[in-house]
Amino acid sequence: MELSPEEYGAYWRASLYVAAGIVIAVLGTRVTSPFLSHPNAGAVGLGLFLFVATVVVSAFVAMLGVARVVRTAVDAEMRG
Repeated sequence: MELSPEEYGAYWRASLYVAAGIVIAVLGTRVTSPFLSHPNAGAVGLGLFLFVATVVVSAFVAMLGVARVVRTAVDAEMRG
């Protein structure tokens, strides 16, 4: 598979999206863990909401990266 400079750049940008999704997930768990271990029910509820929100956001960002990688690979294969 021969890649043009634009396709090579698209691969790197897509890998950054995947890495950003992973970083968001890790930071989200570290930020929400004090809320989840708190004895107050309101804090635990807030922690659950924040945890679910960060998981959804991180999965969305990571899948954007995976979709870009697949689209770039398909475009490169169709071209050559």
